[in-house]
Amino acid sequence: MTAIIVVALLPAACGGVSTSSAGDAIQKVGSPGFSRIALKDRHPAPNLSGTTLGGSKFTLHDVAGNVVVINVWASWCEPCRAESPVLARLERQLSAQKVRFVGINETDTKTSATRFVASTGARYPQLVDPDGTLLAQLTLLPQKGIPSTLILDRHHRMAARVIGQVTAAQVQTLVSELLQEL
Repeated sequence: MTAIIVVALLPAACGGVSTSSAGDAIQKVGSPGFSRIALKDRHPAPNLSGTTLGGSKFTLHDVAGNVVVINVWASWCEPCRAESPVLARLERQLSAQKVRFVGINETDTKTSATRFVASTGARYPQLVDPDGTLLAQLTLLPQKGIPSTLILDRHHRMAARVIGQVTAAQVQTLVSELLQEL
């Protein structure tokens, strides 16, 4: 019985480091769901590509050399409704820096998604992902349950994630740190 208790307590004593299904060491920071990935543990993000809500083609290579904030959302998701205007404001504030935003819309109708984006003021590309194919490529994010946000460094390595509703302070902190990296 004692050995079981010790083993059960061992993960709690590891100081907040967890391993994702992709095997990356992730350092949890502050609030639950807010994590940074150490430079030595970062892996390249997949080259996401697809069609935007506006019907144009987009590929992650289109924003090469920039820190990229990828946000997964749906119009019917209440936390998404709260965070999307925040992300739209941040995109405008950070547009003069080498920071780009990309949305991935999950399981929405085009009409609902288009109305929702218009209501938030977001100007950045919004990829359509009705069947979860794009999300499946982002192995550090949950495959069910939104919102979630993945932040890539300038070399498009996965550098941080937020599972759940993201705040302006979280994004600004992470982006600022990544812009200072070489």
